Amino acid sequence: MAPRTHPQPYHDISRPLHRGTPPWPGDHPVDFKFVARIPDGDAVNIGNLAISVHNGTHADAPFHYNNNGLTIDQLPLDLHVGPAQVLDVRGHAAITINLLSSLGAGAVPRLLLQTGAWATPDTFPTDWSLLDLDVPAWLASRGVRLIGLDAPSVDELTSKELPRHHACDDAGLGILENLLLDDIKPRADYELIALPLRIVGGDGSPVRAVLRAPE
Repeated sequence: MAPRTHPQPYHDISRPLHRGTPPWPGDHPVDFKFVARIPDGDAVNIGNLAISVHNGTHADAPFHYNNNGLTIDQLPLDLHVGPAQVLDVRGHAAITINLLSSLGAGAVPRLLLQTGAWATPDTFPTDWSLLDLDVPAWLASRGVRLIGLDAPSVDELTSKELPRHHACDDAGLGILENLLLDDIKPRADYELIALPLRIVGGDGSPVRAVLRAPE
């Protein structure tokens, strides 16, 4: 009798990092190279990585946009780990309270939004869905602690004032950006694991973001 198989309960929602990963325009690209290689006679393979902390899937620290905000190593560990909800808002240029309410947002502490921002993984998007400015406070009032999305930023590409970042900060919401949610089924019973690196004084950090679905 063949052994029973079970669906894989873990979903990797991190964008792959490689030398072709598009950075935010003007930011440091991914640079990974080997400085020691076994085929060259070295005892081990050793890779060096140079990267902006905002390349690929990453967590923003409030210090990124608020000079008096918490740095990435000061954020509580449980902010990026725990129950999470995924909602599909693709096709909506504005992410409004009415839209999120109609989709059942706010019952789970971590909200991840599918916007479909990336048409292809090798071309950096130029526009994407944006939160209305009153959304972060509304989400916080309903118990949400963290918002994540598959777009490169909660603000638009050309923004200098970053009003949505500041609205999230004022509401006490953590921010995850550049998630990979293309094939994730919207549901409200996931567990998110997306711990940032402990970078002392850091304004952000790459994360390996994973969703665990109940078996």
